[in-house]
Amino acid sequence: MKQVLSTQLKEVIEVQHYRPAVSIILPFSTKIALRTELEKDLKYAIDKVSRQLRNQYPEDLAAVVIEKIRSLTDDLKIPDRKLGLVIFASPVFGKVYFLDSTPESRIIIDESFEIRDLLFSENKIRPYLLLSLSGENCKLFLSDGRDLMPVKLDAPESIEAYRSEPKERVANFTDPTAYKTNLIEKFLRGIDKELIRVARSANYPVFLMGSKTVLGIFQSLTNADSYIKGLVEGNFETATVGDLIKAAQNQIDIWLRKEQQSLLVQIEEAENQRRLATGIESVWKAAYDKKGKLLIVEKNYLASGEHISGGQIVYKPTGSQNDFHTSTDIVDDVMELVLKNGGNVAFVEDGLLQLHGHIALVKYFP
Repeated sequence: MKQVLSTQLKEVIEVQHYRPAVSIILPFSTKIALRTELEKDLKYAIDKVSRQLRNQYPEDLAAVVIEKIRSLTDDLKIPDRKLGLVIFASPVFGKVYFLDSTPESRIIIDESFEIRDLLFSENKIRPYLLLSLSGENCKLFLSDGRDLMPVKLDAPESIEAYRSEPKERVANFTDPTAYKTNLIEKFLRGIDKELIRVARSANYPVFLMGSKTVLGIFQSLTNADSYIKGLVEGNFETATVGDLIKAAQNQIDIWLRKEQQSLLVQIEEAENQRRLATGIESVWKAAYDKKGKLLIVEKNYLASGEHISGGQIVYKPTGSQNDFHTSTDIVDDVMELVLKNGGNVAFVEDGLLQLHGHIALVKYFP
């Protein structure tokens, strides 16, 4: 399945490469005086960028980019609960993006923007659905990794809607227990149909929450098995959003670990099928040749060096004038190549790909 790029990531990837392209990446201070600390960090970063630009580029070109950076950071307003920012500026583009994960401070001056932190931030905050069920009601929530937002369903969210059916439709149920079971199953079937519709819209993983009895009934009739990633037993009818997130966290963590293992399985299968490139040199060449289906990289792996238009790379800058393009992080450039050509990018914990040179590319074909 092709990775769905966010608007902001797509915007950056599609920007015309134009030197100098400046990427300023900053974490937010956890101190109380956040604004003061940020202003201090920004001033230091802008001063450093200004010196480098004026040393490497004509004054008029450097001035355009410096002014763009200053205009982007004047009266910068920080959204709630963000953990970092990326400033992108070139002669033809300027934008500030806020991150949901904490980056390391970096300044990169190149011909393309550094997208790793933007991409990692979006990958880290994985959206998922929480469905809280009881024998009487249900509540569906969409999580952005931090908060839960209620999702309105087209099906009744209360069993009361089925109790109001005409009497002749329930006249055959003389056994109160059978009647109640029938109502619950009708109610849950309607919820199941809606759950599938919502989950399918963006391939959301689903976590079910409710009593053991209700979860058992739902599992016996659901057609959403492929989306359900975890069960949380308990009574959550009066639970707050915070309670739901806390109760589900263990199952979410288990799911994320399974996702990492699934990526390793895909690597093994691709290797058996001779569709795997490993190590930065082989991965770069395959990505350059538009063979990249799924790039899997350790989240903090960097590879500094140079690459040329023929798809070959070297690691130590020569310092001479040639057609080399100096890159602070070739891994970032590989990510951009894979995404541009319709592939996906996934991150794993550091060390998991040590035997593969810390980076692996599953190819469309050998």
